[in-house]
Amino acid sequence: MPANKKAARTRSTAAPRPSAMDEPRDTPEWIGRLRQRIQAEVPAKREWAEKAVNLILELMDLSESALSDAAKAPDNWHAMFRAMRNAEVLEQIQKSDPLARAFLDGLHAKARLIEENGGVFKTDQVAEYLGVTPQAVNKRRALRQLVGITFRKRGYVFPAWQFTDRGTVAGLEQVLLALANYDEWMQNVFFINPNTRLGGRRPLDLLREGEIQEVLDAAREFGQHGAA
Repeated sequence: MPANKKAARTRSTAAPRPSAMDEPRDTPEWIGRLRQRIQAEVPAKREWAEKAVNLILELMDLSESALSDAAKAPDNWHAMFRAMRNAEVLEQIQKSDPLARAFLDGLHAKARLIEENGGVFKTDQVAEYLGVTPQAVNKRRALRQLVGITFRKRGYVFPAWQFTDRGTVAGLEQVLLALANYDEWMQNVFFINPNTRLGGRRPLDLLREGEIQEVLDAAREFGQHGAA
């Protein structure tokens, strides 16, 4: 058989290469990314991914209003939390793991606490705002001169409430020093939650009004006895 005819026959029996035309035109781009990522992973990760995708398929049975509300969340993690806090889903979660609901409630409470007080800034955003380097921002965090929290694997982020149009809120460093024995989340809670020692007012609001000593006294008591 002539070489050119043999080559032609070989090409005709080979499997056709996939092309863009083979994909449905309305297939979202992220599905392609998901497919590629799963194919590149080790078996254990692929097994987990299958369960995760199956969970998403179950969540797709929620009402349009529930999923529409979840989709309005500011990031992917919170969007998932909102969907999973649907009453029907929580019932299933409770059956699967009695402690899972408490875990989700805790995550949701943290997310709400952050959102309701202005959100967070990344290190480079804080650096630009304060006119310093990112390294200087991290140093100030390490020295407890700024509140930096770890949140959803983003590394350190900085609650927006501590910043003003002139830098940081007055008295922040002194109060943080009084709260040195507490982690960043408890420090965050102290500043933005009502405090009985302050007549039910928030320490942050008093700092904004210049009442630093009152807040400092409350912080020292908080450091001795826990949340007031």
